[in-house]
Amino acid sequence: MSVGFEQAGFDIALAVDRDGYHSATHERNFPYGATLCRSISDLTLEQIYESLGGVREVDLVFGGPPCQGFSTMGQRDALDPRNSLVGQFVRIIREVRPKAFVMENVPGMLAGSTRAILDDALAQFESSGYRITRPVRVLDASAFGVPQKRKRLIVLGIRSDCGSEIVYPGPPIQEALAPPTVWEAIADLPKVDEREELFRVNGTPYDSEPLSDYARIMRGRAVNAGDFSHPRVWDSTRCTGCLRVRHAPHAVALYAATPNGTMVPSHKLPKLDPAGIAPTLRAGSDSSHGSYTAPRPIHPFKPRCITVREAARLHGFPDWFGFYPLKWHGYRQIGNAVCPPLAHALGAAILRALRIRPVKPRRAIELADEFHLPPERPRSLKRIPQILHFPPVIEKLFLDRFDEANGRLTAPKFSFIDVQKAIASTGVALTWVRSDTFLSEIARSRNVLRLLDPCLRRGYTIQKLGNGKAIGQFVPLGHPNGLEIKSPSKHSVAKSPRKQGVASGQKTLF
Repeated sequence: MSVGFEQAGFDIALAVDRDGYHSATHERNFPYGATLCRSISDLTLEQIYESLGGVREVDLVFGGPPCQGFSTMGQRDALDPRNSLVGQFVRIIREVRPKAFVMENVPGMLAGSTRAILDDALAQFESSGYRITRPVRVLDASAFGVPQKRKRLIVLGIRSDCGSEIVYPGPPIQEALAPPTVWEAIADLPKVDEREELFRVNGTPYDSEPLSDYARIMRGRAVNAGDFSHPRVWDSTRCTGCLRVRHAPHAVALYAATPNGTMVPSHKLPKLDPAGIAPTLRAGSDSSHGSYTAPRPIHPFKPRCITVREAARLHGFPDWFGFYPLKWHGYRQIGNAVCPPLAHALGAAILRALRIRPVKPRRAIELADEFHLPPERPRSLKRIPQILHFPPVIEKLFLDRFDEANGRLTAPKFSFIDVQKAIASTGVALTWVRSDTFLSEIARSRNVLRLLDPCLRRGYTIQKLGNGKAIGQFVPLGHPNGLEIKSPSKHSVAKSPRKQGVASGQKTLF
């Protein structure tokens, strides 16, 4: 997004990401702005202003809260803890009050139970004085000159006192290229299969001239008339992101035998069609979610997966943009990114709404060869201190449904949205709780009595539902399907996991 918005005419003043590799990559490519390696959950307004050098008038905030909880590639988990960062994005907008904002996510956010999270965010934006362009739309990057089919949900908002409603860009736009084919996008890149050293080193000289207008722009041999980014000083004779992958002989044979434009049998890898465009490039997962490598497309003419630079070309990144020189991180950074040409079109639309005419900067930005990992980057997620954080949420959920005067429940069931609101209103640090583990983790805990104490003291326990919108409900102690506590006045439980659940015959219900 930073690449595209700079091309539209914005300076990138501050970037925030808790991933140290992402932060190092952004800092290398945008050295003129500040880069903070931290979670926005911990970021205060004063820290933002301090990072901006005291500037308090911000034209634009853009971001993509993690999308895995909404993605149709996963289970579209409405209680995925990463979804809570949508609320943090809303908080940043309400506190900073930029003239405009852009929030990006996957189209899956429009569907199912996760739609409520989007609707709640839109309502908060509007109540804070922002005009949202409705209906919110899904844009495909291939309509903006990108050789990849990649759909993204885009939310556009402008402060009511700053200009007219932002109009979604749509093809054709003045600066857009017609989408090149896969081969037009990557044909001029180094022939890595002929270079054994690329199993060890990341860069190599170019060995052919660009064959298409798209490739010439990516290489810096031609300039897009609508590009208002800072000129970059870099070694344009060498291509980075060219590390090779060593495949097993049987895989090489399978890749070679697979027709272009089809999936490699049993591998779930697409083999690129040189005359078509690429499917959506995927990111894989970070260390906190298993470090899984996403399927990487197979080169249209060589029996191997594409390189990081070939993936970057299919995404719309110019060649001056360097990725962290480890293949896994490079692929992940591309798969998580918004295609720069789409961001460019969005930035141009925002400037039109703000009635700002962009100018081409004169100062060139010199790019370093090294990537410096932040020394204090978050390295791991600490285990949630359950005794501290679960009880306030349980109490909030219970009291919202309990009539103290009459001593009865008015609406015993609760949903994922109710849990999320209880977490937000109590301010607890339940950052990594998921919908499929929230109640089960309580039931399995050695401290189950303490966790449920707010409802046990009032004669109630919890029944797990998981059907429809409700994930649980409060029921009286002794309910056959509730979490039975034999001695609610004592804060101790048996060590056996079976005895921590509710036994019906020999079956544990949690």
